[in-house]
Amino acid sequence: MSKVYHSLPLDEEKLDDDSTTFASTTRTLSIDSDSERAGFVPRVRHRLAQHWMWLGHAVLLTTSVTLFTLSFCARNAKPNDATYTSAYSSYSPAAVAVRYETTRFTNLTPVVEGPFVGFGPEVDLAWDYIANDIGDTMISEEELDKLGLPRNSLKITHPRTGEVGYRAALEVFHQLHCLNLVRQAVYKDYYKHHGGDVGGADSKEDLMGHVDHCIETLRTNLMCQSDIGIFTFKLFPEYGFADDDYWPDFNTLHTCRNFEAVRSWAVEHTVAWDHNV
Repeated sequence: MSKVYHSLPLDEEKLDDDSTTFASTTRTLSIDSDSERAGFVPRVRHRLAQHWMWLGHAVLLTTSVTLFTLSFCARNAKPNDATYTSAYSSYSPAAVAVRYETTRFTNLTPVVEGPFVGFGPEVDLAWDYIANDIGDTMISEEELDKLGLPRNSLKITHPRTGEVGYRAALEVFHQLHCLNLVRQAVYKDYYKHHGGDVGGADSKEDLMGHVDHCIETLRTNLMCQSDIGIFTFKLFPEYGFADDDYWPDFNTLHTCRNFEAVRSWAVEHTVAWDHNV
């Protein structure tokens, strides 16, 4: 049998060619798409890695600046009175009354005058105000434990509230009492006739024992404080000293606790009034 060939219409040939071309193009696009996809993923990962790297640098920089600022502020900030007192003083319920102030001593010239100098009724009134017109206070058992003091200390009953606690006093007033006693002992010819701790002593031995106790109290506290303030030397021609006679200049700046604030706290918390200390 002989083979018969039929010619295809032109449109069918074109369609067949187009189909072949489309298939080839599709395969090419598929290959290109796979290639692009394969290249795109690493690029995205690289960009993400760069993004996180810069973000990490930014976080570290921000943290460093913040810590530096906080450190600078902490180093240069002035602590408040309560913080300073708590850090550098033993516990005291009166710490809430402490107010620090910078003041210049102005009456420490070679020759001094003032309400606390010498003897006499007016001088005694001035000393009574700072040393004697303040009673003792009362602390709780919890406060006693904070102070590390024994529980067999003297117990008292608060006259207004009826609470039971321990009798206590502030050191500053005992120290001023002691200084006042030494002052009276210096002017004993006057005070042996005018009462006070000197005139009220039962014997010379009792008086000297009290004075020795007070001198030791003041020595202990002065050495404990160890004032590191600086004084210089200058001429005082107004007192008739020689032109080359230099004297210490004690009129210097000091950071002090406001005495009136502490005294007011003590008066407000007074529960007992005798001064046998």
